[in-house]
Amino acid sequence: MNPEIINDQQTAKRKCVGGGRAFHSRLEPFVDFIREQRLRRRTWKEIATALADEKNCAITAQGVHQFYRRHLQNRAKGHWEDESNPAESQAARPNVAANRPQSRQSPLPKPSPFARPNIEKINTDQEFT
Repeated sequence: MNPEIINDQQTAKRKCVGGGRAFHSRLEPFVDFIREQRLRRRTWKEIATALADEKNCAITAQGVHQFYRRHLQNRAKGHWEDESNPAESQAARPNVAANRPQSRQSPLPKPSPFARPNIEKINTDQEFT
């Protein structure tokens, strides 16, 4: 076997094994690969298997799903270090409600024919039985 291929496999294995700073996921180098697989309508289990086979990064389907969901949320929210480039911090999905035209105001109800009785004209001397 070619020593360069073995060295590349070892490097890929080291990338996938933990280490580095605590807040970095071992799946970060494979975000584009995961996105591409999701666009091809692959299931999370299929993506996890592909990561293990092709990228030499063993992970569960649930782990891939949680990582990618969190990645999309963080990308939509933006990050304080990325404020210099606001184009990257746009939402993953546009807000559909903001694109809708404003609806017309609902018409006011018609005034009721009720007239308040005049208290001075009411006969209070009458007895009720």
